[in-house]
Amino acid sequence: MSLTNRTIQSISKIAALATLLCAGWVSAEVRLENSLKKVERYVNAQGEVQHRLVEAGSIVPGDELKYVVKFVNQGDQTVDAGTIVITDHIPEHTVYLPGTAFGSGTSISYSLDGELFGNPEELESADGELATATDYSAIRWVFAPSLEPGESSYVSFNVRLK
Repeated sequence: MSLTNRTIQSISKIAALATLLCAGWVSAEVRLENSLKKVERYVNAQGEVQHRLVEAGSIVPGDELKYVVKFVNQGDQTVDAGTIVITDHIPEHTVYLPGTAFGSGTSISYSLDGELFGNPEELESADGELATATDYSAIRWVFAPSLEPGESSYVSFNVRLK
């Protein structure tokens, strides 16, 4: 069963709720751009399985989706090192795919409740067991370098639609 465009837009809006926290400066002009793509698998001419990103026009349970949050310094001031913090929630009806969170120059942490963040080996589920990626509800990236005017970077993660 394919999901409607309304459901796809709903899933997209959840990812678009990524928040940007920049401490220590008020006049910075950092803009976020959110995108959602479907990860499509195909076999190339050599018979190898490859991946490519395509528009997420129609998705079905089991499909892999990639969320990307690009951030751009549109101001004329340098954004201080370590002050860009992006938090994104794992969308409802999806499960995070382990090892897919990416962000060059970032430290990445995860949350089970969307409030307390830590490294995977620090997170315990409600039953006291070590949490797994399927338990994560949010991901946080702290961008370590400064961001000069006009510069940009991005963070991303993949999920599978339940």
